[in-house]
Amino acid sequence: MAGSDPAPTRAPRPYSRLSLVALALAVVGAAVGFWGFVSGIDYALNGSGSGPGPSLIVFFVGAGIVVASLVLAIIALVRSSAKMMPTIALAVGLLPIAGLLVVVLANRR
Repeated sequence: MAGSDPAPTRAPRPYSRLSLVALALAVVGAAVGFWGFVSGIDYALNGSGSGPGPSLIVFFVGAGIVVASLVLAIIALVRSSAKMMPTIALAVGLLPIAGLLVVVLANRR
């Protein structure tokens, strides 16, 4: 059609999909790692059995997911022009690591 407007241009998004994936992975990884950590402590305090059981595996899976979310957040921070959402994803991914450091340093003698 003559005189019709070309395809409308989209406004840039304030976030990237990669940063949303990183944020989702950080939340899931933190929850899985926290559950593995707490169940491992519960298992150790009960004193039943001969080993830590699956809680150690669950904790390491959660830690791996958090590390993957950190890598994706850094990639999104470098690639994207919007910096707010990747920064939030990076902060959420670093929270479980900071919490674990606080627990380790609090139990140091």
